[in-house]
Amino acid sequence: MLRDDKNVLPIKTGKPAERLPVVMQGETVVGCPIDDTLVLVLGIGSLTSEQATVFLNGDPAMSVKVTLVNWPLKDGSPAGTHGFVAIVPTNILRRGALKTIMFQHKANVTRYAFASRAASTGELIAMITDLAGSSLPSVIDGLVEGLISGPIGRKKLSAITILLQAGARSDGCIELIGGSDEGEIFVQGWAQDLTPSVTRLLISGRSPSLAECAISVFARPDLNEQSSGFAGLLLANEIVEPNDIERLLFRGRRGWRFTEVYDRRLISGARETPSHVRAILPRVRSSTEILLRMRSAANRFDGTETISSLPFPVRMGIDHVFRVEGSGLLVSGWLLDPDNHVGDVKLRRHRGETQLDANWTRIDRPDVTREFDNKPPFNAGLDPNRHAHGFVAFAPELDGDSTAPFYVELGLSDGRRAFMPLTPTRITSRDAVVRQIRAIDPNAWALRHIVDQQLVPLLRGVNRPAPEIFGVVDLGSFEDVLGPALIIGVDERVEEIAPLIALLALDPETRRAPIVIAAATEIVDRIGVQVRRLADFYGLHLRLVSASGSEDLYDALEVGARAVSTETVVFLAASLLPRNPGWFSKLLAAYEARKECVLSPTLAYEDDSIRWAGTWVAGAQSDRALISRYAGYPIDAVTGMATTEVATATFECCVMPREALFSVDGFTRGYLGTHEKGLDLGLKLKQSGLKSYWLPSAQMLGSDDISVADKASTIALIERIDRQVFDARWANILTKDRVTTTETEAAV
Repeated sequence: MLRDDKNVLPIKTGKPAERLPVVMQGETVVGCPIDDTLVLVLGIGSLTSEQATVFLNGDPAMSVKVTLVNWPLKDGSPAGTHGFVAIVPTNILRRGALKTIMFQHKANVTRYAFASRAASTGELIAMITDLAGSSLPSVIDGLVEGLISGPIGRKKLSAITILLQAGARSDGCIELIGGSDEGEIFVQGWAQDLTPSVTRLLISGRSPSLAECAISVFARPDLNEQSSGFAGLLLANEIVEPNDIERLLFRGRRGWRFTEVYDRRLISGARETPSHVRAILPRVRSSTEILLRMRSAANRFDGTETISSLPFPVRMGIDHVFRVEGSGLLVSGWLLDPDNHVGDVKLRRHRGETQLDANWTRIDRPDVTREFDNKPPFNAGLDPNRHAHGFVAFAPELDGDSTAPFYVELGLSDGRRAFMPLTPTRITSRDAVVRQIRAIDPNAWALRHIVDQQLVPLLRGVNRPAPEIFGVVDLGSFEDVLGPALIIGVDERVEEIAPLIALLALDPETRRAPIVIAAATEIVDRIGVQVRRLADFYGLHLRLVSASGSEDLYDALEVGARAVSTETVVFLAASLLPRNPGWFSKLLAAYEARKECVLSPTLAYEDDSIRWAGTWVAGAQSDRALISRYAGYPIDAVTGMATTEVATATFECCVMPREALFSVDGFTRGYLGTHEKGLDLGLKLKQSGLKSYWLPSAQMLGSDDISVADKASTIALIERIDRQVFDARWANILTKDRVTTTETEAAV
């Protein structure tokens, strides 16, 4: 702004301006830009007031009130008796250049022209030092007070820090700095001019910051009578790390002072700081408010469990803590508090917290009642009809240091806090949900609420990365074979893959095709030897791909698609078997006739009843938006039907363009099973413009996607949860499609 000599803001014309007093010829002034809206102006004159009116670029339409800091010159000057620095706001200039400035005080107006080059804050201080001599501290003090009174941005704060570094005097040192989980920093040392109070100060270091410090003092026999020890809790306007602090600048009884961080200072972590506060607490004196804050800091989490030592009837236990990457924590346990001593329950981590009891689900735990009834400190006995001590809570991932421990904090009615350390177990979203479901009585009254309020939000929040290729082994001359790649996905349901490989090897259409077998690393470790033996025996062109981060069949298929470069891929679940020969050529021929689509055959059970024969948009009267219209019919009922467009294909067996899968970011994470996960991908592809078809003449045999380890009640809950997650993502779009379908059916 001060360096642009060409862009001079013109004086406004139009309505006659007020008549200005006689202009007195003045000297040049030096400008020091603080930020885009503020300039410090240094000059010599005869102004001795604390405020004046200035006209920017001599324009009466651009007048502003300014604060003046002035002092008598140590050496005389023809230009005036006093030096001054004006704090000039320049918002009114917008983007215009500041070339001149006029000061009006009473009947006098003095015009100044700006030096050709603006000064930095350091250069300005050097010039003030030459002009002010022994008045420098009071000048710095006045400038800081003027700057610190208004809004303070990063540039302004930096300028204030530079000014204080030049004008503040040393007043002790800091010997201990302690971090905390709550943002406050504990500081301990000695000083002369610090008083027991809540003091506003400035932190100088890697990045300057304003802060509030609650100061308490204590006697230090090793110091002179004018000095004392101090202990303070420092709360900055922004996050400050203990290692970044170099000085604390504060206004004492005799002006601005600073306490330097001792080069051999002790820096303690968040777990060690409470013990340092507890050690000094009996010795300090200050106001009641500050002492209460010190006691609270002494009662912070130091890594130990303190709930079991409470003298009144409050106890807590944790059953499990599951940590789902990209989502959050699922916490299950119990809290016994018959007399309501607990005010709140928080899940905490370094500078991150969430109130656990705000949305948790309480469940009956009669075992807890039996365990503690009539035992200290529950000697008065527990209500035999009240057992809702258990809880299940989902908490989204907390901010803060990723290496810091998690813990539960109980806020007690007497102001104290008690803590329970947590050790989360990292597991997949599916494992977390299934293990939680299995841990609850299927007849429990709270189960529905747990599903709706805890488990479904956990899955909706899943944002884990796509599975990746961990290893690739080629068996046979895989790269030399042309044609669409046949990708076989293997999940934990498949214990024996030999029958499928044998059928593919005996079929002349698939024997010479490039075949990919993809599975999670632990499954590949289990079937790898068998696959290698069969590939060598039959002379297959086979690629074995192990995947990291694969949770189900569709993850395995996606990784398999990443391991090839063919334009077209054929997906096949390892749990399926061809019902008749020729299925492969039928799929490819139907696909070639349409191009750029997803095309699937009929899936049937071993009793020849239909398992899947197209997914359709249901009418408004159906309780589901998408239905499999022919499910349960005999397979002969559809065998003669023509290829039909459907809402979505099934990815257990289909042919599709490979790039289409990755253009929509593959399968969506956050489902427990594959049914809704496949519908989700089908709708994403439909939105991208890719049509889906069902080919009735090609047929495969296989069972449902059900884990043999899950009970019927668990399976029903898994299906219900997936439907809720799916409906939350697609309900609005499918509602429009259902209305259109209903209107079409009515017209027919």
